[in-house]
Amino acid sequence: MSKLVYQEPQDYFVQVSVCSLNSFLILNPFAVNISAANRFKIDTVLNNSIGSKFILFPEYTYSIDLQELYQNYCNANGCIIIGGSGLEAIGDNFYAYSPVFLPNQEPIKVYKKHITNDETVYSEGRIIAYPNEVQREISISVDEDTSFTVSVFVCYDFLIENKKRTDVIFVPQYEQSPQQFINEGDRISKGMKNFVLGANNSNNNQRSLGFAILNSQLITALTARDWRPENYLDGQGNQMDFHHTTFYDTQGEKLLKFRINIGRPYSLPYTYNLADNQPILIPLPDIAI
Repeated sequence: MSKLVYQEPQDYFVQVSVCSLNSFLILNPFAVNISAANRFKIDTVLNNSIGSKFILFPEYTYSIDLQELYQNYCNANGCIIIGGSGLEAIGDNFYAYSPVFLPNQEPIKVYKKHITNDETVYSEGRIIAYPNEVQREISISVDEDTSFTVSVFVCYDFLIENKKRTDVIFVPQYEQSPQQFINEGDRISKGMKNFVLGANNSNNNQRSLGFAILNSQLITALTARDWRPENYLDGQGNQMDFHHTTFYDTQGEKLLKFRINIGRPYSLPYTYNLADNQPILIPLPDIAI
């Protein structure tokens, strides 16, 4: 039988945990500090994320002290942890990188190629750009015939590096001025019909933001859940372009859990259908950390 030109998308949900945390970075000595209080926050996130396929941490919340914990958790729960970012010593300098833990595999290091002015100042110029190619894309098998893909960009790399279409783009961040990220997250989620999920440090009321193609019903529901504002307006009261893609916009130390429908990654402007199709995302409980 010949293949039909039109193929109805099939719902396929993946559960994700995204957490906002204050940075664990300390300046003297320059390091990511996994104190007892910070370890408690990590444990809180993990204990409340059982059932999630992906767990995303923000920048500068990882050190090698967490490697065994994260690897054992992934092995036991069959999930993937994007461990924010940490520092790899290179002589007197450092590369910043995001460790990606997969079940029963060696972690992948997604190095940062573009260093912010803040990082340069905080580190006295010791955080340096990674000079080589970076592995970003990961293929996840659903069954023998089906897989989906995700990719990881550390903070400014998401703004500057070229992007291929993956079902989900994860962005651990330490970002105080998110407007460029908002513009790019809006552009990519619309243009590639996918999900862009950011986890930001929450110092100084910094915002964690995620993007997908929403409709008015989803916006109303997410606003009621206090995951995003009701409106994004410019100075003249006109609705901003990213109003229909921002699906979370949160501050403070918090864990968001949700299911995203990567089989049907965009909303239609109406909800009526004859096929019992599911929405593109389902919010789950959010937890203060």
